[in-house]
Parts: sequence; structure tokens; C-alpha cells
Amino acid sequence: MADLSSREINEMAGEGRLDLVISPKIAFANGIPGFQWTELHRLPPVLVLPARHPLAKLKRIPVERVNELRLVGLAKENYPEYVTSARELLKPFGISPRFISLVNDNFSTLFVELEAQNAAAILIEGIAGILPQTLVARPFVQKLPSVPIVMGLPALRPKPHAERFTRLLIDKARSQ
Repeated sequence: MADLSSREINEMAGEGRLDLVISPKIAFANGIPGFQWTELHRLPPVLVLPARHPLAKLKRIPVERVNELRLVGLAKENYPEYVTSARELLKPFGISPRFISLVNDNFSTLFVELEAQNAAAILIEGIAGILPQTLVARPFVQKLPSVPIVMGLPALRPKPHAERFTRLLIDKARSQ
């Protein structure tokens, strides 16, 4: 198992070095050639911010509050879809996100940047399980479009262990 950026996943999948990919679909808007995809689940967007941030006191965040926030996001080099997806998510509300920093590394670096800048990030609910104790994830008051979580297998000759794992995940997702 590895935590990889969208760019790394695309490169490694293209080289035949990945047996299985599980990721938000927005990371692969154009797909990965040679992979078959199955939607497992959908997760809503959340606002991740330091526990000391004034908005962290709220149980749910009104989406219009994003207008006043300093945001940290994921940089285009490794996460080419992030900024575009965040803008599309907020566009129906007339909000244009204001990014003060774009992190080109990984989520650990993003978390450190959120703390250092006392800023916020728009991510998906599944991130809550890996947040450090100094950060919190808050859902939005308004219903924002959920993000599909997809699983991909190589279309030609997938590895038997990956196929078995895929079946288990699909069965689990359908039983919920």
C-alpha cells in the first residue's frame, strides 16, 4: 500500500506497476488508460482546519464562510485536478476560493501548512481518519455534491489477489 499523488498514480499505472487503485474519482477525471473502474462509495466535501481556528467551534460550516477564508490546497504538479475541482464545487454558490498556498508534496505537508498558516482546506470526509489531533474536519451546512470513491483494476490480466480484494470491497460497499 502506498499514499501517492494523482500524478504518481497515473505514472505508475501507465508503467504497469499498480495492482489496484482506490481514490476519489476527481483525481482521474480523464481516467487511466487500461484500467476498469467501479464506484465504491461517495463522500461529501468537508472543511479541514486547525482546532484553534474560530470556525472549528461550529458543528457545520456555512459554505458562504469559505469566501472569507485563507485556503491551502494541493498544487497542480502532483494534484492537477485539485484547484479546478474546488472551484467547480463552490461555483454554484458564487464563491471563488482564495488559495494562499498550494502544497506540492503530500497530505502530511498539507496538514503542517494548515497549522502554520491557521488556514483551511477543502477535502473529502474520508480524510478525517488520518488527521492529526490538531486539525478537525467539519461538514458544510449546504449539501455539496459528494465525490465518488472509485477502485480501478488493470483491464488486462489483473492480479488474482487484487481481484479478490476488489470483490471483498465491492461486497462491503454494497452491504452498507
